[in-house]
Amino acid sequence: MYFLILGPILSISSSNWILCWSGMELGFFSLMPLLLMGNFSMSKGVVMKYFSIQAFSSVLLFFSGMMIFSFFYKDTIILLMFLFSVSLKLGFFPGHFWVPSVVSGLDWFSCCLILGPLKIAPLALLVIFLQLYSNLQVTVMFLGVLSAFYGAILGNNQTNIRAMIGASSISHTGWMINATIFGQMWMYFSVYMVTLFMFLFMMMKLDYLNAMMNLISMSGLPPFFMFIMKVNILYNLITMNVWPFMALLILSSVISLVFYLKFSYSLILNTNVFKSMYLYIFMILNLFGVFFIFFGGRKISQ
Repeated sequence: MYFLILGPILSISSSNWILCWSGMELGFFSLMPLLLMGNFSMSKGVVMKYFSIQAFSSVLLFFSGMMIFSFFYKDTIILLMFLFSVSLKLGFFPGHFWVPSVVSGLDWFSCCLILGPLKIAPLALLVIFLQLYSNLQVTVMFLGVLSAFYGAILGNNQTNIRAMIGASSISHTGWMINATIFGQMWMYFSVYMVTLFMFLFMMMKLDYLNAMMNLISMSGLPPFFMFIMKVNILYNLITMNVWPFMALLILSSVISLVFYLKFSYSLILNTNVFKSMYLYIFMILNLFGVFFIFFGGRKISQ
């Protein structure tokens, strides 16, 4: 766990490409023993699949990153190779295919590790990459929209709640990619990670009522915080006059709402009583989204 935390910190604080890449690999290799310690029956084969895909993406990332950040090579093939390797690391389109199958074979604690800390360093790299090559922002936005849309469709085809969380991660990563263009990605990432970790923690504790509330929050329904994050991204898309992207993102949210509500209904059927105070605390915190809507509306009207 120490090296899992140290790896992303080393990556985002380094100005040398070798050290930056080494930090990502440090976090990746420290994750392997933690995944193998899981008690879930399918974890061993899934870990080998995850290791193979991430090792392949690391090779592509090292070569393309060396050409871009060290030798300042601007060939289109190298830039696309870098984007593909980052998509494999983060699990967005077109490198999204491994996420549901890997997440569905792990326990809840391992899902926290894969979907959380290891995304920090690739996201920071993507932010720097888009600052250097701003002409690729529209391409990256298009990939993010496709990721959100495909994740919504993929989630409706899942019957396993872990696989559904993987599809949800693909969709939310697409929203994060779009938020990267406006400099609001870390805010979206923080809200999503807190909500996701609370959901996974409640599932570990078999507290299905609170897990259901966190799952509805991830869907982006008002007045939850995730709704504020999504509206903020849509507002920035409107200011850029990219209406097709905005329409596809809204459509993906509507489609994903179907499986969020379906699994929320399944969770609440397993609930007997309101046995925890966390539910009320979480509802009060999320209702602060109403105040954000109110003050945001006043600011726009002024």
